[in-house]
Amino acid sequence: MNITIIGMGHGGCAAAAYYAKQGYNITLLKIGKKMHNENYEFLKKNKIITLTGIEGEGTFNLNDVTNDIAQGISNADIIFIFYVSNFHQLLAEKISPYLKDGQLVYICPGYAGSILFLNEMKKINNNSKVIFVEGETLPFSSRISKPGTVNISSKNYGHPISALPKSLNSIAIEKLSKLLDKCYERENILEIALHNPNLILHTIGIIMNAGRIEDPFLNFYMYKQGFTPSIWKIVNKLDNEKMNILERLGLKRRTYFDEFLVRTFGPNADKYTPESGFENYAKETKAVTNTINNRYLTEDTPIGLGLLHSLGKHLDISTPTCDSLIHLAGTMLDTDYFKEARTIESLGFDNIDDLLNLINS
Repeated sequence: MNITIIGMGHGGCAAAAYYAKQGYNITLLKIGKKMHNENYEFLKKNKIITLTGIEGEGTFNLNDVTNDIAQGISNADIIFIFYVSNFHQLLAEKISPYLKDGQLVYICPGYAGSILFLNEMKKINNNSKVIFVEGETLPFSSRISKPGTVNISSKNYGHPISALPKSLNSIAIEKLSKLLDKCYERENILEIALHNPNLILHTIGIIMNAGRIEDPFLNFYMYKQGFTPSIWKIVNKLDNEKMNILERLGLKRRTYFDEFLVRTFGPNADKYTPESGFENYAKETKAVTNTINNRYLTEDTPIGLGLLHSLGKHLDISTPTCDSLIHLAGTMLDTDYFKEARTIESLGFDNIDDLLNLINS
């Protein structure tokens, strides 16, 4: 099987090493020019990647490392997009001309971004039968320790997914179950988007701990230290707003912890309580949070909270906690995140009924 991975960051490189170890033909495709250039040059020159951490150690061959889009995806059976979701529209414009019949494109995190790819294919009259699938969050927690080397510190053992439209879910599960430990079908891509944990924990964790993060004398570990009883109250309020929207959409009211346990522990989820599960996960996180100006806010505020706000607006459901967090994040980073938000309109729809007709067809 030929797998192309778009994304030269931690997530893309972790997946490349993991699947190369399993013997798949892996191509790493670099799209942007601003980040990870040293890592890209090393991988392109040597065509090998080194894996460390919980998934074992070793150095494995890569089929190709390129920034040529046509070359990178022309022979791919599966395309993984492990890329910051702010750039979904840009990616859609760049790769849509080269997508072809039979390919499966897995976008993770999805945040309903598959609609942007489908829109772009229609715009350029590419009528190829491509299956777009969305996931909630990356398969691994990982870090590039040096050019050409990636460390995996933790792994998700369950993967809720949904295809666009949902009628393709069974095909998506059949294909991706060969690559992901355990796939769980969700009703549609909006259910996947709203269950992305990062729109809740990343945003609240950064905003409510900004003083500790910016303290130059403190090494702050967000998951280990950032969620106190008062902050969990905010998490629960935002989670309830999310579930109100899920319920109005005819979807199951699943809490953050319900989905967290499935995603983090897969078939073993029943062995953990929410408290013990989160404590176990927090122990695995190694990274120090030392700035508020990172993707935890710059991605998950406009794309995650922005989508939640827009859905609430169209469904006439109040989202005061969500809205307050968007205001605070924007104030802290001097950015209008309501203006930059992923919305029903930015996805190409005048109303939510047209969106639902597409994803549920």
